[in-house]
Amino acid sequence: MQQLDPILKALAPLWKQLKTLFAEHHFLTIVCAFFAIMMTISFYKFLRSISPALVGFICLLILTMLVLHWTYTRTEPAFMRPFIDWLAPFFPAAPTPIAPKR
Repeated sequence: MQQLDPILKALAPLWKQLKTLFAEHHFLTIVCAFFAIMMTISFYKFLRSISPALVGFICLLILTMLVLHWTYTRTEPAFMRPFIDWLAPFFPAAPTPIAPKR
């Protein structure tokens, strides 16, 4: 176990950053958007052969889900903040964690 101590100490800052990314939902938002876009691109030929309007509908659906996620968790990018601030009162917000009593 002593052989792994230097490696674990070197990886501690990376592990802390990963925990922060997952705790704040930014990383999950980016990953979900990336996979949704990649799925849409990979199915583009199939969707285009069915109907061009279907591609537009799926892209609109993906964008709507992303905006609703940003509205719920308030993890929107800085340039979208004015729009999300305007939209947020119409939708529920994520519950804030309750601080433990001491």
